[in-house]
Amino acid sequence: MQFMFDMKTITGAIPSIIWKLVLAVITGNRDTFVDELVRVVDEAFNSHYFKADGTRENGVHVDEYWYSNEVAMTKPDKSYGYAQGYKKDDAGNTLPSYKYEHEYDFIKAQVDITGYCEKAGYDHAYYFAYSSFGDTLETAERLDSYIKMVKEQTGHDKVTVVFISLGGTIGNAYLAKYCDPADIDRIIYAAAATDGSYLLSDLMNASLSFDDNELFYSEMLPLILQLADSGMDWLGYLLNIVIRIIPYNLFTDHVDYIAGRVIKEVLGNLIMNCPSMWALVPSAEYEALAAKYISDEAHAALKAKTDEYYEIQKNAGATVKKLTEEGMDIFVICGYGLPLPAAIENWDYSSDNIIQIQSTSLGATSAKYGEKLPENYKPAIDKSYISPDGSLDAGTCALPDRTWFVKNQSHLKLQSSVEDVIQLCIDIAINKEITDARVNNGGYAQFNEYRDNKGLRDVINRYNGIKEEQFAEMSVQDKAELDALYATADKELAKRTWSYEDARNAEIALYTKLYDLGFEDDKPFEKYELNGVLTPIFKKMSDFMLKFYGAKDFIPFN
Repeated sequence: MQFMFDMKTITGAIPSIIWKLVLAVITGNRDTFVDELVRVVDEAFNSHYFKADGTRENGVHVDEYWYSNEVAMTKPDKSYGYAQGYKKDDAGNTLPSYKYEHEYDFIKAQVDITGYCEKAGYDHAYYFAYSSFGDTLETAERLDSYIKMVKEQTGHDKVTVVFISLGGTIGNAYLAKYCDPADIDRIIYAAAATDGSYLLSDLMNASLSFDDNELFYSEMLPLILQLADSGMDWLGYLLNIVIRIIPYNLFTDHVDYIAGRVIKEVLGNLIMNCPSMWALVPSAEYEALAAKYISDEAHAALKAKTDEYYEIQKNAGATVKKLTEEGMDIFVICGYGLPLPAAIENWDYSSDNIIQIQSTSLGATSAKYGEKLPENYKPAIDKSYISPDGSLDAGTCALPDRTWFVKNQSHLKLQSSVEDVIQLCIDIAINKEITDARVNNGGYAQFNEYRDNKGLRDVINRYNGIKEEQFAEMSVQDKAELDALYATADKELAKRTWSYEDARNAEIALYTKLYDLGFEDDKPFEKYELNGVLTPIFKKMSDFMLKFYGAKDFIPFN
């Protein structure tokens, strides 16, 4: 994020923002604080502003890699000397935001496909970079040129392309306008926004959920905290009680006012005039939002672009289905079962925390977050396409037999799922025996479950880092127990049908033994059990307050 926005401005302004907040509280003039907040956010974001016609206000350079990862391993990373950072060395020199030695180090931090590189060769792996705040149609055209370049450099007739996240919008445009099936070996959509995200459309409309009193005093804060750290659930429920000290009406009034000004004065320039952000608007929301924000003469050129993409987006499922029927290998991987951020109006869509499942799956039918499909629901194909938890029907997808679903897989934790979702992408790309998600699926169940394989990998790596002389100092029993726990953890990591509980239990058991032997510092109870103990306690307190005191604050404010 520090490359996208001027983080130096934001971090440097924190003291000023806090001081203006104090002044606002003392004087009762909230504009003292909001003016400063808008100024700081505006200064941090304005390098990505667009004009009404959909062109940039400022020139922004995108670091691109028109060569393989093997070449990128030999080039000093551009960020190594990029002085946008806010920390300084002992001599007072500003340090770069990131300090990756080579370009490949930076690329790997974005998406770790080491497993692919080691099998197919670093000279056969490429990273297509583009601006998140840009022009989707222009980016798709550039991707077409990039693919032709890859073919020329590698000498291969076809390439495999993986579209991730915002890349789904690029995939829509590329397949609809530029794709030559003769160029493509396989296409993989992974957590890809093929039909936008309600997170973006709600932000455009400033459609927040703070006026839902019951949600505010029950699950809003715990769900928001889960986005940052799943081990802090207890704090969210504790805050449900503490927040009652603040007059609810006063709080929501301030939130609405601040959000309204920030969206109008800052996000309007960053989002409303940006073609790629309009590509993230769900098709069901596009016409109303376009009529509201970009239907005037000043936005005519922009709207021509967004209208074109809207037609592509509406037909994305049909395009994918048609290409598949014509022989192209296209696959989809998506997460479900989590809410969108609870601060927005449409928070209760089943999603991967950022994009609703209907978008990432190219058309799955899903119940709302935490719910199941109606008892009288009739499957589009048959019951085998209904998820084990009964919340979604894969039968309505564009590719019901080629779509994998990972329950509770967060968009924000894709990189930590390098052994799971990313590895599945790699295997689909390399293993031609994987032809579908149901039978010839390489052992990956169509309906799978998120697990924290990063934690599991960490304890396995800790074991592998133990030196021979340290093993020799252990008792025979300790060595045998440790080896057995390691074998269990290693076997769990290798599984292709994933279980959150089994992975966590294997991790805890190995970590605890390592701790007992002095190889770990944090107590297992604090690391693994504290949240589980505190969460039900504070949740019961929160639920009690909601039931007996109601969805209101302690001090009514009018």
